[in-house]
Amino acid sequence: MRALLTVLGVAATVACLAAGSAYAGNSGDKGIRLDHKAITPAACNGAGSTLLVNVTYGLTDDADSGFGGNAWASDTIHRTLQIWSLADGSFCAVVGDTGSFVTYAGTSPSGGDTVSAGVQGELQGGYVATIQGTLKATPDYATSGNLGTFDLGCDGTFTCPGPRPSFTSYVDTTGYELPSWGWIYRTAQNGTWVNQSSDSEGDVTG
Repeated sequence: MRALLTVLGVAATVACLAAGSAYAGNSGDKGIRLDHKAITPAACNGAGSTLLVNVTYGLTDDADSGFGGNAWASDTIHRTLQIWSLADGSFCAVVGDTGSFVTYAGTSPSGGDTVSAGVQGELQGGYVATIQGTLKATPDYATSGNLGTFDLGCDGTFTCPGPRPSFTSYVDTTGYELPSWGWIYRTAQNGTWVNQSSDSEGDVTG
């Protein structure tokens, strides 16, 4: 799955989150779907909300984690980040990702097989975050427009020294929850894997 702790500006595996989803086995590509409705702006922009941040940016050399706890792929991502203030004083963020990946040799993303180096595919997904904290008087990045491309510099593990924007670039966060998240990974001949908060199934192997 996407290394969700990049949310906080630190690349790290989150197999602990993935473990909350039951792996359904490699059932083939048929029927493997991402729940797009769970990760749209509709989750945040209800009555009393105000859009504060609306940016896009690129990420390169981003390590991706799977159920085996290893970095199974390197991602290149186009990301949108939107943040709303809510009527109760909290914040809500929606991230949307599209991009591509190239596998490392090792354990497949499902944790149940292996994959060779160099398998290429496309990814899509994102997450919703509900955030407690205080809006930064001076944010780390612009609040609208394209912020450019950020090379995370991951080395095939979760050592990723490169800077990148996240909702913590705009909110001094005291706590957050991720009620909905998910990504789907498609290849031409090596399978499809979806990992999301509701369920996970399929695999990328070969």
